[in-house]
Amino acid sequence: MKSPNSIQTKDQEFAHGLFYADSIAVIGASNTRGSWGFMVLQQLLNSAKTKPDRKIWPVNPSIPDAYGEKTYPSILEIPSSVELAVIVVSAPRVPEVLNQCTKKGVKAAIIISAGFAEIGEEGNILQNKIVNIAQQGGLRFVGPNCIVHVSVQEQLATAGFAHWFKPGSVALLAQSGNIGSRIAKIAIHHNIGFSKFVGTGNEADLHTEDFLEYLSVDEDTHLIAVYIEGLKEGRRFLRLAKEITAKKPIVLMKAGGTLGAAQAAKSHTGALVGSEAVYRGLFKQTGVICVDDEFELCDVVESLQAQPLPRGNKVGILTMGGGHGVVTAESCEKEGIEVASLESTTVEKLNAILPPRWSHGNPVDMVGIKPMAENETILNCLEALFLDPHVDMIFSLVIPIETSIGTLGNLSPERLRELEIQYNDSISMLNDLAQEHNKPIYFVGKVPLPEGEQPILTSQKKIPSYPSAHRAARVAHHLVWYQKYKERKNSEYRIQESE
Repeated sequence: MKSPNSIQTKDQEFAHGLFYADSIAVIGASNTRGSWGFMVLQQLLNSAKTKPDRKIWPVNPSIPDAYGEKTYPSILEIPSSVELAVIVVSAPRVPEVLNQCTKKGVKAAIIISAGFAEIGEEGNILQNKIVNIAQQGGLRFVGPNCIVHVSVQEQLATAGFAHWFKPGSVALLAQSGNIGSRIAKIAIHHNIGFSKFVGTGNEADLHTEDFLEYLSVDEDTHLIAVYIEGLKEGRRFLRLAKEITAKKPIVLMKAGGTLGAAQAAKSHTGALVGSEAVYRGLFKQTGVICVDDEFELCDVVESLQAQPLPRGNKVGILTMGGGHGVVTAESCEKEGIEVASLESTTVEKLNAILPPRWSHGNPVDMVGIKPMAENETILNCLEALFLDPHVDMIFSLVIPIETSIGTLGNLSPERLRELEIQYNDSISMLNDLAQEHNKPIYFVGKVPLPEGEQPILTSQKKIPSYPSAHRAARVAHHLVWYQKYKERKNSEYRIQESE
């Protein structure tokens, strides 16, 4: 079993228990469908089918078995050591259960149970009590009032929505499990893969900052996405973020900045919130990319995973119709993205490719060339934009093969296969050009398919596709800012090194 050997925190045993455990107790296991005790046990047993050495121990003194497995009256009765305890009993019972866990020698726990600081002073007293028990017993825990976790590569999950997390290199931290699950569901349509997910809940013991410190050295994680309502250790967060963003991007969504949202956050996770403007100002000082909602978060993460950072803020636009080009240019300029002036040699190349009535400038209007019939023309136009030294990124409002028009559904399987090979070759070529020239490319204006519907043509390699120019331009704004931040920090570092 793999274990994190490069972690720099003092909580190696906790990290192993949470993400790599071989022995897990579900305290409060149940046969009642829809209950947390049932859902968590079901999820763990299902995930353990691919890990035959992993033992799942149901604990409940009131029933002889749960989900077909023998139950134990308490964790103390389990005939082996336990690395992770998942606690789903009522809040008043949690102190007793936690005491038993410490006696058993458990080092890691997840407390799903609600009814703590989020309900007021009485709950806050109870929350402080379980923190004291854990500290005295050398145990660390997630929660309480949380919605569990997923360790994707290990196929270790307590979350019922674990199937939404496809394998990849993005770690997700969320103080709200419901927001975390929503991000995971949206991410499916963005081809985003995950390494780990933790719903941190009230953060009575372990805070967002603790997980950031772990993820900063986690070899499976190359990018960190975060949803917060407030911070327990603001100064520590800023110090960690400054270190992490130099090597791994952090994309963060924060709520709780308005009065009404702040009151809702306090009753949700007991989070301490503050001025939105102050938070965003501090985040920007440390290289954190701040987004407004779950869709924007996934838009940015997808681009960071799939495309290089732009070297500057000038865009080349390829369109099929002047109106679309105008709308895209305006969206870009509103986000600080300049429409590039094409070099004369680029115009000459396009003159040789396009009909005489083309726009002779940027946006490059192909004036009615049909994508399906003129795939080579599209690729040649995009290559010309890649080669233009004045262009830092490309927005293409046409794609090499239109994947959603009805006529594709009427084609023979043989013809569809031919088109799929052509489509894959085209996407591969564009990705190669993007990496070679350090210029991201985005498809813009592609209407998303209805939920659950699959495209007729697919490709192993992906180019980010955004349904509107506004969303694409917003992503470009974030990535241009992040690239400039990194350049500035690298320059400061070189100056310090030379002194």
